[in-house]
Formats: sequence, C-alpha cells, structure tokens
Amino acid sequence: MDERYLSSQLLTPKSSMAEKEGSSRESLLGSREFCNVKSMYESSSKTFDDIAKVAERVAGIVRNTIDFRATSHSSSPLNADNIAKDEVANCYGHTIVASECLEELGIEHFISYANQHTFITLFDRDSNRSFMVDILTKELCCEITDAIGFGNKDPVEQLNCGELRAKSTLYTDVLLQKLPPSINKSDFVAQREWLMFSDGWDYRDGFGTKAMLQMLTLPSVPGRLLLLDEYNARIDQLNGRYEEAAGRIGDLSGIYLDIDPRNNLAEVSKLCKSLINQGSTDLAIEVAIVVNDSLLPEDYSKNRLFLPDIMRKVARQKNDKSILEESIHLYEEIINSKPRYDSLATGKLIAANKLLKSMKDATPF
Repeated sequence: MDERYLSSQLLTPKSSMAEKEGSSRESLLGSREFCNVKSMYESSSKTFDDIAKVAERVAGIVRNTIDFRATSHSSSPLNADNIAKDEVANCYGHTIVASECLEELGIEHFISYANQHTFITLFDRDSNRSFMVDILTKELCCEITDAIGFGNKDPVEQLNCGELRAKSTLYTDVLLQKLPPSINKSDFVAQREWLMFSDGWDYRDGFGTKAMLQMLTLPSVPGRLLLLDEYNARIDQLNGRYEEAAGRIGDLSGIYLDIDPRNNLAEVSKLCKSLINQGSTDLAIEVAIVVNDSLLPEDYSKNRLFLPDIMRKVARQKNDKSILEESIHLYEEIINSKPRYDSLATGKLIAANKLLKSMKDATPF
C-alpha cells in the first residue's frame, strides 16, 4: 500500500468505538473485518450482486473507521497523517478511503459526483446494471439502474471512448422511492441536502427537475486524485491561501467538478474575487479558464459568462485594454452561439464596450 494513500495509516475501529466496546484496534487493510470481506469476495462467484455486497461491507468498515465532519476553515488538509490523527473526513475522504479498499480487493469501480457530494459507483456492462455506494448513508448503498439516465453511451463506454469524465443524470426522486416506509423522506432529505435543489418546500413525490442531478463519473485513481485536489484547494481558500488554492485548481482543466449551473459557480467565484483583490489577476484568469474548459458542451447557462466576466474585472483592475478586448470577443461568441436573444450576455457586452471606450478616451495621444 502506497504510504500516500489515506488508508495507509488508518486504524479500525475508530477510537471512540474501540473505547466503548473495549476492543483493540488494527490497521484498516490488515484488520480481521477487512480480511473477512476479502475472503468472502475471493470465494464468491464474483457476480455483480457479489461485488455490490462486498462494496456495501467495505462502506460499513469505513463508517466504523472514520467519522463525518463537514468542511470548514478549521478542517485539516486531506492526507494520510491528518486523517489517521483526526479520524474525521467529509464525503470526499470517505469516498477516497473506500475506493482504496476496493482497489486492494481488485474490484473495478468508479468515483461519481453530484451536487457537491461524492460516492462510489459500480457498473456491469453485461447486464447494464448500476449500483451506488454512498459511504455515509447505508440506505443509499443501492442499485441505481433505474435512477440514472444518459445518452447513447453509458458512463463506462464514455470513459472507454476517451472522455475525461462521463456525464449522466441521477434521478434522486427515484432513489428516495427505494427507502423503506419507516423513513420520513422529508427528514431524510433535510439531512442530506445534496439529494435535490431546494425550492423551499418539504420533500414530495415527483420533485421534477430539482431531483435531476448532473452526475459526473471518473475512473477510480484519477477520481481520487481529483477529489484530493479539489478538497485541499477548498481548505486553502477557506484559510486565505488563495494562490495555493488556485495552483491546485490549475491542474484540473476539463475536470473541475462543481459546474452544475444551479450552484452558480459560487465557490470558485469567491476564489477569483479574492485573487483579483490581492492583485493575483493572472491566476484569477487561469482559474476561470480551467472552469470554462470544464463546462459541459450543452451548458448554455450563465456559467458560460464566467470567463469573460473575470477577464472584464481583471481588465478594469489593471486598466488593460487587450484583456478587455478578449473579454468582448468572448461575449460576442457566446451571444452568437445561442439560438435566442440573451439579455444578460448582451448587457454585459454593452458594459464591456463602454468600459473599453472610457479606457480609450482616457489614453493620451
């Protein structure tokens, strides 16, 4: 096991559970529990059902090894030392550790992302079945064959054809219908806000587009590395290390995850604003380019305006006509690519042209 793997120093069960039960702690991947799961898998027929059952067992082991804690400015960077010391992680850390366990077992799996939440996915090409393993929620370790939609190519085929990440739709209202009757769906969703975009109403059947989530899927190893970069960039940003955060995001061209238009690129917008305010304008543009290159081809939302918006703000800050002219060119391209009149983009183009005129008027001959 590579010492850089998050699981390399983890002991199971977590200290609070060991103390309560009076049990000893063991290395996660050498523990009796994990070895039992390994034996179960190796002696099985390795059908898709067998693999799904093993993945569920792995999720249970990980839940017993680390606790959940939401990300905040006090969160430690995600690495083997910190997760072993703190015994806590958000969904990113749980997903990475579970993925490393599945890799140790030799099970092909994928890492998926939907509405700022991550989980493991399994796909069976022979039967066209799909299964999700949400490490944090036992009830969401379930078959999702009828809960995901895609075009002509399923996620695995998209990746096999050279896509950096596969795109599909996760219908979370279908997932919620799988819950046992004893679970209050409104309470369940309230505790797991990623499941749908809120409209201020409690859960109800037939939530429509608010329960249709953009799901991005990556192979396990690059998926884990991506989660590490995005998580640690977030920690850098929360602690005012804006250039370090930008450096991590700079490696994610084409695969930056938080691009669902309903999230408004909120976090990366804050990062670019902070970079511009401290004078790191080139880095702000680099981050905006990474995000722009990561947008889905069919995304005609205001996300497309993010890059020219950042360039316009940088141009104003630096009084740079060439950057502003490039911003204007991008606005024009966006407007011309849309089938209908876009008042927002047109307004921004008018504002950019006015700014350019004022810059030229202020330039001495």
